[in-house]
Amino acid sequence: MMRLVMALVLVALVPSVAFAKSECKEDKKKFCKEVAEAKGDVGDCLEKHLAELSEACRAKQQTKSKDPAQ
Repeated sequence: MMRLVMALVLVALVPSVAFAKSECKEDKKKFCKEVAEAKGDVGDCLEKHLAELSEACRAKQQTKSKDPAQ
């Protein structure tokens, strides 16, 4: 029974983790595709386009700017 509960919890968490990583995926393609992620400039690029970002991405960026540890 415990394994079933753990499996259900894991299944429930996977989509939310995947969504969290993809909140800005389309915005990155649209506004920052020329920016090399390896340089770390994508965050700066998204900040420059903050008003144009999707609602979910904008919220994520605003959260990051309040808590730079993220």
